[in-house]
Amino acid sequence: MVGTVEYPLVNPDEMVGEAWAAMQRQDSDEALRLWRALRREFPERPDGYVWPIQVLWQNGRLDEAEVVAAEAFARFPENPDVLVQYGWIATMRQRWDEALRWWAAVRSQAPDRLDGYLWATRALWTSARFDEAEAMASEALARFPGNADLQAERAWIAINRNDWKAALHCWELVLEVEPERRGAQAGVMQALRCLGHAADAEVMASEALARHPEDPDFLAEHIWSAVDRGDWAAAASRLEAARGGLQQAGRFEEIRAAVDARRQTALGGVNSPAPAAQSNVASDEISASELMLSFESLGEKCDFGAVQRHYGVEPLGLLRFSFSPFDPLLAALEDRFEAIGALEDTGFERFRDETILIMKKYGLFFHTFVYEGELPTPEKRDAFREQQRRRLAFLKRKLIADLEEPQKICVYSSDDRTTDDDAARLFAALRAYGPNSLLYVRPSDADHPVGTVETLQEGLYIGYFTRLTDFMAEEQPPFELWRQLCERTYRLVQGGPGR
Repeated sequence: MVGTVEYPLVNPDEMVGEAWAAMQRQDSDEALRLWRALRREFPERPDGYVWPIQVLWQNGRLDEAEVVAAEAFARFPENPDVLVQYGWIATMRQRWDEALRWWAAVRSQAPDRLDGYLWATRALWTSARFDEAEAMASEALARFPGNADLQAERAWIAINRNDWKAALHCWELVLEVEPERRGAQAGVMQALRCLGHAADAEVMASEALARHPEDPDFLAEHIWSAVDRGDWAAAASRLEAARGGLQQAGRFEEIRAAVDARRQTALGGVNSPAPAAQSNVASDEISASELMLSFESLGEKCDFGAVQRHYGVEPLGLLRFSFSPFDPLLAALEDRFEAIGALEDTGFERFRDETILIMKKYGLFFHTFVYEGELPTPEKRDAFREQQRRRLAFLKRKLIADLEEPQKICVYSSDDRTTDDDAARLFAALRAYGPNSLLYVRPSDADHPVGTVETLQEGLYIGYFTRLTDFMAEEQPPFELWRQLCERTYRLVQGGPGR
């Protein structure tokens, strides 16, 4: 009996092994039960606290993951695995500044762990901080020379900068280490096409499909190689043959629509315009998601932010989910958004249980998508408000930098401010920063049907839609109409056909 009391009847290593086995077969409930039992029986072991966090966030249960992470951090504040889990939670929530702080903590506690560098690099380029991302990748490669994952991140930085020569070089470095890495092979094909070497890309795609006939990236590149040659019959045949594989990957409709748009353009179709002057991606090759990333929303409401989300992109933008009426927006632009993020200027109110940010000086309103139940204590509310002010200040600096060195077309829509003079005033405010382009969207009229885009002056384009969306009535924006307006504006900016 003494032995029974002094020594537990359960072996902790066996419990850990069973929990990992449950995770591998994706039995999350069983894994959580086993990790919970390990915490109860052996509270001194970090495993029981760390790995259930991962089970939870991998299943989208982020609030529960944060609760367990807080308990783990309270017990093991310097444990790198705990810090990594916090980094992943912030990454999954797309809270990039917070994620970067956690990845920095990982590097501080465990400088020889790759993930503290790798995922910090991704957080930086995902939030459009490309110079910082490149510096982080370089620092990491000095510590982990030749690492293929880091070279892949450098390739993505180059792609987001539309630097296809650098992207090709990085993907080739990846293949030197991992010659069978399919994502890198597809990356080389795409870079070759964008550099004008479509024949080489087609040879690679054909050879890759012989080995992996259902790979969606290889299928897509094979289709685009036919499009590049203008062989529409082959493109249609390849698209139909790839239907099953692409549908399974959720990519068939996107590629089909993009191919149709390019074919219409090549054959002289009307009103099938494309992307932005500042982008180096060929206009007739741009996907719907790339097209949406070529625009920066200025408001007036959340319509265009919702459109971008519909097409699968989530760019960081100060005004993307804001209410920015015409006159307050002009005042903020002329003031270079000076008050944004200041403690004394930032108000917090509730609307339908959501916390709304108010910029008092300019009269701008911002969604946070954080609800009252997520902030149960004064400490959490204070931390949230400080985080929101820092986020606003970061997004303000980003917007000003983007306006000073334009890479995107600005877009503003209004039901009320519909005159040419209104559009010209907003355009002048943007041009005070740099050579910006503006798509100004207003309701259609007898002379301008829905979907029309015209040039008011160089860099200023007027688009015509139905009206702004009544989200309170659970309406959704007309997504296809918005895509057409963007595509037509994009082509005009590039010097293609009008209207």
